[in-house]
Amino acid sequence: MSGPMVMLQNLVKQFGEQTVVRDLSLDIQKGEFLTMLGPSGCGKTTTLRMIAGFEQPTSGQIMLDGQYVHNQPAYERDVNTVFQSYALFPHLTSYDNIAFGLRVKKVPKSEIDKRVKDALKLVQLEEYASRKPEQLSGGQRQRVAIARALVNNPKVLLLDEPLGALDQKLRKQMQVELKHLQKQLGITFVFVTHDQEEALTMSDRIAVMNQGILEQVGSPTQIYEHPATRFVAEFIGETNLLSGTVKRRDHQLMLIECEGLKVTAPVIQVAEEEQVTVAIRPEKSTLALEPSPEDSIVQISGRLTERIYCGGSTKTVVTLQNGKQFVALEKTDQLLPVAVGDPLYVQWQPSHGVVVTR
Repeated sequence: MSGPMVMLQNLVKQFGEQTVVRDLSLDIQKGEFLTMLGPSGCGKTTTLRMIAGFEQPTSGQIMLDGQYVHNQPAYERDVNTVFQSYALFPHLTSYDNIAFGLRVKKVPKSEIDKRVKDALKLVQLEEYASRKPEQLSGGQRQRVAIARALVNNPKVLLLDEPLGALDQKLRKQMQVELKHLQKQLGITFVFVTHDQEEALTMSDRIAVMNQGILEQVGSPTQIYEHPATRFVAEFIGETNLLSGTVKRRDHQLMLIECEGLKVTAPVIQVAEEEQVTVAIRPEKSTLALEPSPEDSIVQISGRLTERIYCGGSTKTVVTLQNGKQFVALEKTDQLLPVAVGDPLYVQWQPSHGVVVTR
């Protein structure tokens, strides 16, 4: 059967007078790794819990593989959830933790043994089958939790910030392993995180949420390169934001006056005198000691304020002529010979500015 694996239709969730999810509609495709991304309190975990059946929507509908499930209890939905806490039984071995759900379902013993061993092999824990959670590392406990969820062959695996308790090195390793596992199995993964880098690294698509509203859905490239709103531009990665008023427009470019600065940017559907924001990524800009003779580029004078060493690259903070700060990225081995307080120019191509209206 073709079509989305999960369909969320006009979901609303209220707790008392507080609305935490607002009219959310989203299709999640079969075999897709979709990440719900946003700050704490934006509604992403509540949305995941509604898919799982742990919370009931105030209004709206949820479909799983073509069937409405929003009125079904959690145990009747063909989904499994991996939590940040792992929620393993401390008195059971890895093998028994993974087998627990199958035993509750009264699956034949021989089939349980085969499926548990296959699951242990899948997460590379065959040698740890007899160990209890206290004898495992954080990454190993997480693998047991994932194996316990996968052994039931769910149509959808829901992951609620499952890497949040790991140190940075292990977290990055597990990001790669999870993505590989998802591609290997072809199961639909719905992953919740507040970590932008994690979302960009792992996802086929990202759904960005803010205050219960779905701001934008798209591939990592679309979300990063073409943010639909000011919130998405600010939340995903680092960006410079210049707000102003549209003064002139033609078929390709428009002139925007941003607090005394004149900026050209790609034309969008806005009227003259409308308020807009131009977003420029640090890596899309360059620095120069002298102004460029080219009329086609955007350039603004300023003074060096600070340099922040980041290994192969250096973040250079420039205070522009109107007092606003702008961050550019330089290669550490190619830094301009300037000191704090020295004048310089920030430059970028007009096409590298992304214009948002809200």
